[in-house]
Amino acid sequence: MSADVRHVARVPEWKLREVDELVERIRSSRVVGVACIRELPASEFQRIRGILRPLSEVRVVNNNIARRAILKSDESLRPLADYIEDQTALIFSDANPFALKRMLDAEKRPMPIKAGAVAPMDIVVESGETSFSPGPMVGKLQSAGIPAAIKGGKVVINQRVVLAKKGDVISPKVAEVLQLMEIYPKLVGLELRAAYSDRLVFAAEDLTLDTDAVLRDISEAAGKALAFAVEVAYVTPQTVIPIVQRAASRARYLVAERGIPVPGMIDLVIMKAHANAQAIAGLMSATEVAPEQKQVEEVEEVEEKKEEEDAAAGLGSLFG
Repeated sequence: MSADVRHVARVPEWKLREVDELVERIRSSRVVGVACIRELPASEFQRIRGILRPLSEVRVVNNNIARRAILKSDESLRPLADYIEDQTALIFSDANPFALKRMLDAEKRPMPIKAGAVAPMDIVVESGETSFSPGPMVGKLQSAGIPAAIKGGKVVINQRVVLAKKGDVISPKVAEVLQLMEIYPKLVGLELRAAYSDRLVFAAEDLTLDTDAVLRDISEAAGKALAFAVEVAYVTPQTVIPIVQRAASRARYLVAERGIPVPGMIDLVIMKAHANAQAIAGLMSATEVAPEQKQVEEVEEVEEKKEEEDAAAGLGSLFG
């Protein structure tokens, strides 16, 4: 009687140690990010890693090991494992995930796009004169779909053309022409796919914010909230001083307007009374001047009428 013999694959000890190390690193990090490193040149990877070093550690690990470490960590972190695919690096950072995304985007550099790659945006070639001399370049441009000709000893593109639309696969001819024309439509860098922070997993698109606009909105909302709180006299550490200042200003206005003899504000009452007296005096002087002016106008009118009558009499004597 034969017995079935089953062989269980044994996980190498070094892999288990690496998983445990990653679990501990995840546990001690404020933010854990998953980034794509495909098509990122080694020199660029080292440059970005050096820039991030003060706040972040970038570690390239085997996908299976990274996934095991995440699944072995806190349950809230586990959705991050869904973003581990292709060529991946883990980022352990003290920066908040929005700042991390902003830093990584800022360090992206334009690179030539390769044949077979997908256009990340509409690739447009503008019309006009180029720096190329007449020769094989005209044929290369035309074969890539660019209307080129020779004019005045220079290669000229006759009209603006959309060489590839967003999502199109780049052909070898188009890739070659774009590199010759130094058109680099692709930004290459550490592409953050997702990040974990405060028991939440954020997709990359959720981390793309216009921080300047957000700060403006927050500042505007804070200003409106402060104005409203002062208006309704809602006392907080931030509003108590503006509320007291506003009440004091209104009290001074009321004392001056009503002439209330409050100690410490007598000068204000006197100044208001003096200003009112000057205003009344000005009105009275204006009404007194008016009759005199009318009297002067009446005298001038009588004199003009008399002069006209004298002139008429003189003419009558001339003509009998």
